[in-house]
Amino acid sequence: MQYEIQLRCLDDKTLSFDYLYPLYSAIMRSLTLSHSSLAKEIHDGIHKNRVKLFCFSPLNGGKSVVVEGQKRKQLQIEGRTWFRISSPIPEFLNAISESLLSQGEINILGKSFRVTGINMTAPPKFKEEMAWRPFGSSASIVTAWSPRDGKKRFLRPGHNEEGYPDVEKILADNLTLKFNKRLFEIRDDVAKAWLRDSELDAVIQGETPIAIELLPYSKDKPYKKVTVQTKNINIYSWRAPVKVKAPIAMQRMIWSSGLGSLNSQGFGLMQEGKDDN
Repeated sequence: MQYEIQLRCLDDKTLSFDYLYPLYSAIMRSLTLSHSSLAKEIHDGIHKNRVKLFCFSPLNGGKSVVVEGQKRKQLQIEGRTWFRISSPIPEFLNAISESLLSQGEINILGKSFRVTGINMTAPPKFKEEMAWRPFGSSASIVTAWSPRDGKKRFLRPGHNEEGYPDVEKILADNLTLKFNKRLFEIRDDVAKAWLRDSELDAVIQGETPIAIELLPYSKDKPYKKVTVQTKNINIYSWRAPVKVKAPIAMQRMIWSSGLGSLNSQGFGLMQEGKDDN
């Protein structure tokens, strides 16, 4: 499921592009005020330091501008803006939506935004082969990998480092983990319903039949580099369409929980794209 959150700022506002974690914090603050036990469970309970099966996008509706005294460009927001949230857990999305509507506004890096509406986004027609692209104008994908004896790395397409998997394998393994393990742990009824819809009788085990192909970002570049700072850590992500061949249950997982890592930190929310190849 995906919901679109409509916002409005009364005055022109500029934000640092490193606003993703503050946006997550604003969502959790709102949830805490209305559903404190659920917020605690998500942030500090059984989901802590684990895949949360929750995703949100960056803000849409602004433009990049140069601000005097700032080293990096800022996001200027004029009037209406919006972002999306997604999860395969309906009660979680409903609780967030109710919280945001009841509070009426959210605060991001000291800037207040009025919540003007929330709409459910119609899903695409799920097929076993689909093209996906990061939502809107600024969403991106994180492919993180940790060697057993080393520190987590954020890898981009074409890194070609010995001993490191390519990003296609990282995406496929992450998607398999989300469905085979986390969704069954959290909501096995949803997982089983998706399996039935995919005409599969049992849990998808082992080497899941997932084939991922990266499509070019533009005629001139295979992908776009994106860097965002979260809690003083540089997150190196990328933006490009992705073609996925997988059971329909896995395609639903992409729509509901995003592609790649750090989905609950504002990365990987996807919408259906086009395969022009």
